[in-house]
Amino acid sequence: MLLLRLLAFLIDCMIIFLPSTMLSYLLMVPAGVTIVLPQLLFVVYNMICLSSFEGKTIGKHFAKLVVFTNQRNLLTVGMREVAKLLYFLPMIGWLFFTGSFFLYLGTKKTLHDILGQSVVGFNKKQGNNQYERNLLR
Repeated sequence: MLLLRLLAFLIDCMIIFLPSTMLSYLLMVPAGVTIVLPQLLFVVYNMICLSSFEGKTIGKHFAKLVVFTNQRNLLTVGMREVAKLLYFLPMIGWLFFTGSFFLYLGTKKTLHDILGQSVVGFNKKQGNNQYERNLLR
């Protein structure tokens, strides 16, 4: 499932992160905004998609994954997505990413899953029931 999650992330990056970064450079936006704007757009995109489209972004739709949370409102999903900004921090972001990777190997949950109290599972009917039951415990 790790590879599917990475695939979903890469698809979402190609849809939001890369175009917004390129547009910022083309419009000659100041350097600080060029760094922060794509990250914020990526978080907003994820928040809107996960809260509006049954726990799926476009990347998760193609990877057949769903994010399960106790409540699917913007605040709950926002906690999960804002935690992803830790990975983009200059100089120490790689520490959070590496820690999240090893956390996933041990618990099958990433750092942003734990902070956002969410579970990522497959988009199959029989799989959904198992992940929903685990989440509601």
